[in-house]
Amino acid sequence: MPADNRRAGDEIRLPVFLGDGGCTVEVADGTMVGVGFKPFLDEARTVELIEDEESPVLPGVFFTRVAGASFHDDALRLAHFAAGQHVEIRPEPANPLDRNALAVFGGGVRVGYIPAPISKVLAPSGTRVGRGTVMMEWSTNGVRHDIWILGSMRVTLAFASEE
Repeated sequence: MPADNRRAGDEIRLPVFLGDGGCTVEVADGTMVGVGFKPFLDEARTVELIEDEESPVLPGVFFTRVAGASFHDDALRLAHFAAGQHVEIRPEPANPLDRNALAVFGGGVRVGYIPAPISKVLAPSGTRVGRGTVMMEWSTNGVRHDIWILGSMRVTLAFASEE
């Protein structure tokens, strides 16, 4: 749909192309393994979206580590939080620690939050539920301990299949 014909309620779709994001890193406690995807804005996979915990990577779109996941390590081990799984981003305006809090849920289970600097920018969108996809999961000795998600409160992310 041409931009000049767009109305306020129209869906905005952002095409995202995925590449392999797997890697391993030796750490004191063993081998840390990252499994997942790198998101790109072009089919040739030359314009990569880089994760940022301080601000959205594009207007309304974030690619970030999920904060507080270490406090929910039992939930983090669930299949809902594996790379490629879809998650919901829900505002928590009654949160006593941060009225702009945006919680990350998979399968109805909260695993953590979007970092505060990003949620401060995105939370004023009201009570809208956002969507995201786990792009990368990190594990040490086979135990998942961290996830990174690409998501938005307004934009629909359309993932192009790999060839």
